[in-house]
Amino acid sequence: MDKKEMIIAGIVVVIAVVVAGIAFAPSDVAKHTTLDILNKGDFGENSTIYVKLTDDEKSALSGKTVHVTLKDQKGKVVYNKSVETHATGVALAKLNSVPAGEYTLNVTFDGDGNYTASSISQKVTVKGEVVEDVVDNSTLIQDTLNDDTDSQDTSYTSYQQSSYTPSYSQSSSSQSSSSSSDSSADTYYDEDGNEMLPEYDEDGKQVAPF
Repeated sequence: MDKKEMIIAGIVVVIAVVVAGIAFAPSDVAKHTTLDILNKGDFGENSTIYVKLTDDEKSALSGKTVHVTLKDQKGKVVYNKSVETHATGVALAKLNSVPAGEYTLNVTFDGDGNYTASSISQKVTVKGEVVEDVVDNSTLIQDTLNDDTDSQDTSYTSYQQSSYTPSYSQSSSSQSSSSSSDSSADTYYDEDGNEMLPEYDEDGKQVAPF
């Protein structure tokens, strides 16, 4: 084999390797994920922890399992729970008589074939009393207004204090009901159910029916 043939053979081998690499490369790349702890301020012994899972496009991820743990200052786990995210990407983990003290809150998502793993840690204080949960609503308001959301998170009433959506349907229903009621007050029917037309005297006063 002369030099020219060796060069051609080498080029063919390189091309074959490149084509094989492309053919067997994974077609889908797992999307990056981010976890956020939405609570602000201290916790009470029976507070609810709110966390949110999103992808690299800030889209909420539903139906994903996240793990929530509390460790005391000695590293002992005093709370450990796995919860699933709602359609809004929010997961709720309710504490149960956690002793007062300083803790490290850890939240983790293990990832799957479509999304990468992620985690977040935060120092928190638990008070031995009832504490009203304060939640960052700014990360939730867009989900509330998003018509594409599959289902409403039933826990919204407990943490969506800064947003308000007027009930137009209820207002319309009330107006319609009122209008219908007013209209029926001027309509009369005989014993057979037939509508009775009003009769007037020569002065224009209605004389029947009453």
